[in-house]
Amino acid sequence: MSESKLFSLFQEHNQCLEEGLALCADVLDPLAASLAESFAQEQRLLIIGSGIMAPIAMAVAQAFAYQLNTERPPLPVVYVEPGAGIRSAVAAGDDAGQLYCGALQAIAREDDQLLIFDGTSDDAVIGAAQTARDLDCAVTVLCAGDSARWADVETDSLVVLPDAAAGRRAELLLFLGHVLCQMVEGELFGL
Repeated sequence: MSESKLFSLFQEHNQCLEEGLALCADVLDPLAASLAESFAQEQRLLIIGSGIMAPIAMAVAQAFAYQLNTERPPLPVVYVEPGAGIRSAVAAGDDAGQLYCGALQAIAREDDQLLIFDGTSDDAVIGAAQTARDLDCAVTVLCAGDSARWADVETDSLVVLPDAAAGRRAELLLFLGHVLCQMVEGELFGL
């Protein structure tokens, strides 16, 4: 691959990060402050990822739970992933919207926060957001897919990421998740 092609790909990557950060700027600072306050009050952050964004959501959950930038205690973060049995039962029926709901009903507490890394805008993530709201949890959605389905769903924040290739949006979500984690670490630990 030529050096000019590599430089062009690097520029595309940076442009996607810049556009995404600009879209999220108004959401990240208050979300970081809210998460820091929640963690200080022993509330939790629940994270869900749909489609290609599931591994990104898991990586961000690991960054929060364990150290990203500094030695510190683990933060109370739960990556919500339905097991194979639940996936099979849901697939066998017509309850795709219930994929995460049982897990959220079992573990979510009032005033916990749900962060959704959405790559599909399918019934499962929409159902998760609605269940979390019913449980009085705050809901933030970073949408890397079709955002039209979110129009009628009550969320605290909905950020629609720039239209880009799926890989670029995944890189953007990982970047935004790490930025959010660093901001929370700064709030909690003075970094």
